Amino acid sequence: MLRLYRGIGPGTILLIIISMGLIWLQPLLNPVEPSMFHDNNPAPLYSILLVFFQDSPRGAVIFSMVLILVISVYLVNFNTRLFFINERTFLPASLYVILSGFVKSMQVLNPVLPASLLLLIAIDRLLVSYRKPGVAYNLFDASLFIGIAALIYTNIIWFYIVIVSGIIIFRSFNLRELMISIFGLLLPFIILYAVYYLTGRDLMMLNDFFIESIITEVSDYYWSPELIVVSALNALIFILALLKLSGVFNTKKIRSRKIFSLLTWVLLVSLAAYFAVPSVSVEMMYVFLVPLVYFLTHYLVVMRNKKIANYVFAIILFSVVFIQLS
Repeated sequence: MLRLYRGIGPGTILLIIISMGLIWLQPLLNPVEPSMFHDNNPAPLYSILLVFFQDSPRGAVIFSMVLILVISVYLVNFNTRLFFINERTFLPASLYVILSGFVKSMQVLNPVLPASLLLLIAIDRLLVSYRKPGVAYNLFDASLFIGIAALIYTNIIWFYIVIVSGIIIFRSFNLRELMISIFGLLLPFIILYAVYYLTGRDLMMLNDFFIESIITEVSDYYWSPELIVVSALNALIFILALLKLSGVFNTKKIRSRKIFSLLTWVLLVSLAAYFAVPSVSVEMMYVFLVPLVYFLTHYLVVMRNKKIANYVFAIILFSVVFIQLS
């Protein structure tokens, strides 16, 4: 099973698409209106998506599926270009598609998916600055994408911490580059406020929205006993993957170590936002999955006992199948 999902041929691509269709079959056949806090209080750019799909819930689900496939392709391309896992494989895409069905209530149109794609692009632009002489204006691009993403899902703003961490990890700290990145982050907001001002719209209302979209406490997600058990089992696998990476971390190339360090920051910010920010709930899963699939891919690829690796992958896959059928 693992051999099929980690391949690089057209058969693996077909298998990923089929898996996507099966995992998202229930929301596709019985689409529901998204009802999260950020759907009732949408960010400026996300409100455009909601208007576009307001009369087509099935179209909204299809759009979400397309976004997941695009992110999956980007994840594979990211490793193919930078080669930090030491194997060209479609396994990151396979894992992202499979794990997208881990929380059934999130299989709807939601702002985190397009924001996650922009975050990936931001990280990519950040990595371009590695070993680049002079001032790296790519940092402006990276922060700009974070700023745009924040106009879709406000809490993605916390991932500017990843950009600052990346500046420290990939470059010697430079105050000018930090100021360039801050300007890139603020530029989308400056444009938005300018549009509001020029069109005579209420700026105080916009201020209140951004504050409330962060401090408003959303209702707790119900973790059923079955989901808790399955999550604990997969969390154990993830911990083993982290331990495996830490054991071989110093044997990797410098750039690979830096990339995994940056992915760790994405992971930590995701967890911190989930536990510390009142308005963040399980929708943060889609951002959390980005570093998670890389750590799991590395674990499954470097594991010497391929039979055990196959069992581990089967546990992950059938966990999602169990959740979908329960």
